[in-house]
Amino acid sequence: MFSFFKKHQKPLFEGLCDIHNHLLPGIDDGSKDLETSAKMLHAFEGLGFTSTIPTPHIYKELYPNTPETIKNAYDLLKQQKEVESSVRVNSYAAEYMVDEVFMKNLEQSSPLLLLNDTYILLEINFFGKTTMLKSACFSLCQKNITPILAHPERYHLIKDISEYQDLKNQGFYFQLNALSLLGQYGPEVKQKAEKLLKAGLYDFVATDAHSVNDLKKLKSLSLSKKQGIQWESIREFQLKLFSS
Repeated sequence: MFSFFKKHQKPLFEGLCDIHNHLLPGIDDGSKDLETSAKMLHAFEGLGFTSTIPTPHIYKELYPNTPETIKNAYDLLKQQKEVESSVRVNSYAAEYMVDEVFMKNLEQSSPLLLLNDTYILLEINFFGKTTMLKSACFSLCQKNITPILAHPERYHLIKDISEYQDLKNQGFYFQLNALSLLGQYGPEVKQKAEKLLKAGLYDFVATDAHSVNDLKKLKSLSLSKKQGIQWESIREFQLKLFSS
């Protein structure tokens, strides 16, 4: 394994697939158009990513996307030669808000957009409780779908490591937003992300990039030696499950 801490270290994201981002144009609060998507792909390339899986929001109150609207945006991106990049966009998924609509669709076995046909990316309201989340986890695991909780460090009502460990024990994987370590979402979130990283509770790392600027900020991300050990463990696990 290479070290991230030599003078000429490789990028932290070298060879990875970014499994959480808002690259697809015009369907949520991410990229607004194809030009922005093209710039984002070049920025992904500059960070060392070799592939990316766009995950637009599916949240009825704000972004009522469907598998069809997401596929249309994906097809539009793939058809445009001007957005060609060495970063591959070979598939798409979604970031699902766990709410009453999601739970109803889950009960009705509505089609879900999955990562690698196995994993589903979930979020809750940033001030929401975990009751519905736990119910969703149980139902998904019964369907042999593994839930990944996006940016767990950002949920204000989950405070203690024991609460996070309880979610892990129920079947969740955790995905770190790399921007959290830069203080993008405030000092409290940054401290919580550092705490979860130190505890070894993260399984994946992603950008959750909504813009070119988000990706440019990640150029300045640096880690302590202890953080780097945990990061490398995450990186190796991610490479196994999401080969680039």
